[in-house]
Amino acid sequence: MKRTPPKEMADQIVNVLQKQNPDPNYVKKVLQYIREAIPVKERGPKVKRLPELLTQDELKLFYEAVWNGFNRTHVVIIKLLLFTGIRNTELINIKLDDVDLLKMRIFIRQKKGKKGRYVLFPPYFCDELYQYITIQKEKGGVYLFESNRMSKFTTRWIREIVKSYAKKAGINKRIHPKLFQQQILTYLTSKGIVPTKIQIISGHKSIESLNIYDELSLANIEKEYWDAMKDFPIQ
Repeated sequence: MKRTPPKEMADQIVNVLQKQNPDPNYVKKVLQYIREAIPVKERGPKVKRLPELLTQDELKLFYEAVWNGFNRTHVVIIKLLLFTGIRNTELINIKLDDVDLLKMRIFIRQKKGKKGRYVLFPPYFCDELYQYITIQKEKGGVYLFESNRMSKFTTRWIREIVKSYAKKAGINKRIHPKLFQQQILTYLTSKGIVPTKIQIISGHKSIESLNIYDELSLANIEKEYWDAMKDFPIQ
């Protein structure tokens, strides 16, 4: 038996209900009786697949491909994704003035109405980032990453950059910007940094942890982060 399309079925039910001049409570009761009369099997909870992270050797291979590409911008992009775990959409919106080289942190802007946050980067990245920012400012740039036409990069372009270097490195795993966030968060966890502290820089907030955020600040994780990053495979 061929099913009636959902929209068409909904229109038929609406036509019947409208003849009854229904109020909201009436409609609510009708829908309740429909659900009770037609038992629908609920889908089981969606099983979360664990991300297939890069091994240390694969991470080094990937970075070698980036380094051998001799593109300063690409190197800085990949390092920022790896060191900070920021999202693709956050990366493209970083402005030059958002980078605090002295305190080794970057302000991450959020959509209107949402509070921004800071992420950290390791001390050994300071000089490289300073040189890159100096060049961008000399060009009259506003955003940290801009095209030759002085327009900010797109998320699609970032994904293509990552994908191209994965191919050059000969890595068959699916590599994308989100994977680098999972990579660094897993690494920091393995170094003994507790999830509540990692959440401060990752931007992952849950209802259960909101009250903890009032007591923690970026200062609580700075030293632990910098110490942990001393052993990070990419420097």
